[in-house]
This record gives sequence, C-alpha cells and structure tokens, in this order.
Amino acid sequence: MQNKKRLGQRHIVFLGESGFPIGLATIQRLTLMARAFIHADSKSTVICRKGIHKNKEEVNFPLKGNHEGISYLYTSDSIYKPKGFLKRNIQKIKGAIGEYTALQSLKSTIGIDAIIISEMKVVHIMRYWMFSKLLGIPIIMNFVEMTSSMQHRASTLRKLNDYILDNWVLKIFDGALSISDRLFDYYTEIAPKRPNLKIPIICDFDKFKVDGNETAPYFLYCGSFKYKEVRDFVIEAYKKIAADEETKLYMIVSGGNKQETAALEEEVNKSLKTSPIKLFSNIPYSELVQLYVDAKALLIPLRPTIQDAARFPHKIGEYLASGNPVITTDVGEIKNYFVHEETALIAGEYDLDSFSKEMKFIIDNPLKSKEIGIRGQEMGRREFDYRTLGHSLSKFVDNLS
Repeated sequence: MQNKKRLGQRHIVFLGESGFPIGLATIQRLTLMARAFIHADSKSTVICRKGIHKNKEEVNFPLKGNHEGISYLYTSDSIYKPKGFLKRNIQKIKGAIGEYTALQSLKSTIGIDAIIISEMKVVHIMRYWMFSKLLGIPIIMNFVEMTSSMQHRASTLRKLNDYILDNWVLKIFDGALSISDRLFDYYTEIAPKRPNLKIPIICDFDKFKVDGNETAPYFLYCGSFKYKEVRDFVIEAYKKIAADEETKLYMIVSGGNKQETAALEEEVNKSLKTSPIKLFSNIPYSELVQLYVDAKALLIPLRPTIQDAARFPHKIGEYLASGNPVITTDVGEIKNYFVHEETALIAGEYDLDSFSKEMKFIIDNPLKSKEIGIRGQEMGRREFDYRTLGHSLSKFVDNLS
C-alpha cells in the first residue's frame, strides 16, 4: 500500500449517503471531498446502498459509473425508491449485503486506504464498524452536526439514537473530519487519542462563473421546510425594511412539495401589497446557481444555539462563490473567517432589528455592498475551494493508515 501512495494511488471510499451524484448539501460536500482527494492524485469511490430517487423522467443514470472523476456504484437493484414497504426493505437488505461485497472486491483489486462515513443512524454506523474490522480498513467520521442538538429530530427513538451517537458511538471511529471548532473540540474531548482534522465548508468556485442577468433586485434565502423558525425570521426581517417592496425576497425552500410551496407563498404575501415574496422548491442546480449570482444579497441567519454553533452550512460557500454579499449573524464559525463590512455583513444579535438593519444597508449602499461581496468571494476561494483541501485530507489519511 505504501508503494501505491507514493505513486499517487490512494483510494478513499465514501459510505452512508444515498442518491449520489444528485442532491443538496450532504451530497455536495461528499462530492467535493471526493474531488479534493482526486485533485491530490488519489482515487475516490462512492457506494450507495439504496435507491432514493422518484421521478424516472427527471433522474436517470446507471447503477455504476463515473461522475466528475468519482467512481460510484449502487449496491441496490435500482437508483429509485421502490413502492411498497416490502420492496423497500428487500432493497435495503440487498444493498447492505452488497456494500460489504463491494468493499471486499475493491480492497482485493485496487486497495482501500480509508472509508469516510456520512451517517447519523447508530445501527448503520455499527455495521460499517464491523465491515472495517473484518476488512482491516480505518473508518473516518464526516462530522458535520451535533445530532443531539438538532431540534427537528424530536421523536423518542431519534433522541435515543442521537444521545448514543454523540456520547459513545463517535468513539469507535478511527478519526474524524470536523466541520467546525465546536465539533473539533467535542471530538477531541470524547476521543482524545483519535486523529481529528477540521475540514470547513467546501465549494467549487468555478461552477459559479456564470453571467448575471438584469432582474428586479431581490434578497435570496435558501433553507429547508424543517427550519420554520429561521424561515419566518427572514420573512419578518424583510417586512421591516420593505416599505416600497421594490427589492423582493426570493426563498428557496427544500423538502416541500409544489402544493406546500404555493400555499406558503400565498400565506406570506397576504399582508403585503405587491406579493414581493417568491418561493422556489426542487429546482435544477443550474437554476439555483443563477439565482445566487443574480441576487443583491444572500441571507443566512444563524441562531445562538448549540446546533447552529456546531454546524457550518454548506450554502455559505455557495453564497460566497456568487460574488454577492452575505448577511449572517455572529454565531459559530462566522467569527473565524468573516469581518463585518469587509467580507460579509454580520448582525451582532439574532434579532429582527439587527438583521433587518444589515438588509437595509444593502439597499442604501449598492456599490459598497458589491465590494463586500467580491472580497467575500476572494476570501472564500482562499479558504473553502476544494482544491485547497486535498493535501490536508491526503496527509490525514496517510497518517491514519
């Protein structure tokens, strides 16, 4: 294996995420980590154990192939989610068995230096741990969330799973790739003898080199239906500064269907004169990039909670790549990378007055706002472009092996 490494043939396998190569933040981070390894002359393979896609007309690709230099394979019999309880569970069982078979085959043919796990369910992590012991391959946690602090995971079983994960199961990994200082410090505390590397948000800045369109000015917020509190916060902050409604508010809300999105759009515009709030959901990635590039500013309020202090949202990297100013709050990783009115606009508090004040700054200072956006983009390219992280990731794996 050492000879392979000297020849630039490190091989990293990714497990735990299904849906590759199509998906939002979790799939994008996995993809960019894999590309970072490839940029450092390694090989990356993604193994998906089940199909999750629904629409064959919109999503259609083979069970095994290559995407942006990354080899991938599905160990299920389809990339689509079967209809019916029995069929879904048969596919899951077949996929789990296929994962081990695929790992055996890859190890015997080209070797595997490490497996990176993106998974929050203890039962699956324990299976991967067993695979790693049987095959003698180290496993690394892609550590991006403090699961026990995630407010939307409220069921009793999920709370139990998250408590066990955060307090015991994290210790069985051979190392961790932590996305924030909060998670880095936490992992160091509970597993002090395990290697730990901070890998922040990752972005491909070249994908945002697209021409802007002349459009009506708008703020853009990108979030999830499950974060209702933050979504409502953005709407109320907008209402405080949108007296003439000339600058619109566009919101990309993932996780909802067309009916839910349309109903929410109608509801939030009821108290406004010109229906300036427009909602999007399940749009193609190219359209998402265009919305980023055409926006006057991009919004991401972070709450003063353990969950938001520990995470580092993937979309911040994409926001920066657009070259437009980011408006956020002084929580978690923000202080480590951003300077107020230099590389971003940072509200000192998570409250409507503080946040809406920064939104008003965009309207009143268009030239200075654009300069902040450009400086933010330059900083992001230095800190978060996937090509800057390949060497650190490869060295981490070499030391682990």
